[in-house]
Amino acid sequence: MLGHSHKSLLDALDLHQNLLHAEQQAISTRDLNIIEDILKQKDESLQILINAQQTSTENYPPEIESRISSILDQQKKNTLNFRKLHIQENRTKDGVAETNPIFKRMRKAYFN
Repeated sequence: MLGHSHKSLLDALDLHQNLLHAEQQAISTRDLNIIEDILKQKDESLQILINAQQTSTENYPPEIESRISSILDQQKKNTLNFRKLHIQENRTKDGVAETNPIFKRMRKAYFN
């Protein structure tokens, strides 16, 4: 049975995983405005996740360990896909991406 702190952590993991899925969809459709919105939400979600993790014990049940691994894997995939998008955008727009403020913020988020 999961304790209250583990339940809070699972809820935070659910929220973050949903945002990663939405981000994946936005990357696949190349919608930089939605990606930017999702990045803001992910920042807030990450803070919720950190707070939930800090109130939980260090020994997580396998269910939580699995969820954390899944989220980290999805984040890596999204980062890789965005980097591919960045390369394609630079090729197709020939310099426009360098001056686009949204694209600059995206690059900062995914390349740091």
